[in-house]
Amino acid sequence: MKEKIELLARLLKKMLLLFIFPLVLLIFFFVLGEQFEVGRLSAVASCEGSINNAACIRSKGYLATSPYYPDLTRRYFGSYARMIGGDLGASYRVEPQLPALNLNKTTDGNPDEDPEDAEEPKAAPTKDKLPPAKK
Repeated sequence: MKEKIELLARLLKKMLLLFIFPLVLLIFFFVLGEQFEVGRLSAVASCEGSINNAACIRSKGYLATSPYYPDLTRRYFGSYARMIGGDLGASYRVEPQLPALNLNKTTDGNPDEDPEDAEEPKAAPTKDKLPPAKK
C-alpha cells in the first residue's frame, strides 16, 4: 500500500512540474501581455484628436506602427497576448477614422438650412388650423 501512495505522489509531482506550472506560467504571460495591450490601446485612444497622431503615441512610449513597443520584452508579451486573444475572438486593431462624407445634398447650396430638417416633409395645415375663410 505504501508503494502505491509513493507512486501516486511521484505522478502528482511530475504532473505539477510538467503540466500545471507551465500552464500557470502561460496564463500569467497572457495576462501580462494583455495589460501591455490595454496600455497601448488607451494611449492610441487618448491621441485620437491630436494633430500628429504618431508623435503623440510615441510620446506615451509606444510606436504607431506594427511592432508597437520599442523594447523587446513588451513586444514579445504583447504579441503573445494578441496571438492568444485573437484566437479567442478579441480584436486589437485600431481602425483609422474615415473622413466624414456628406452624401445628402438636399440643402441646394443653402448652408444655413439643416439637412435633417429638409428631409422631414412639411405637413399640410389641418381644418382647425386654417385661417378663417372670407365671405
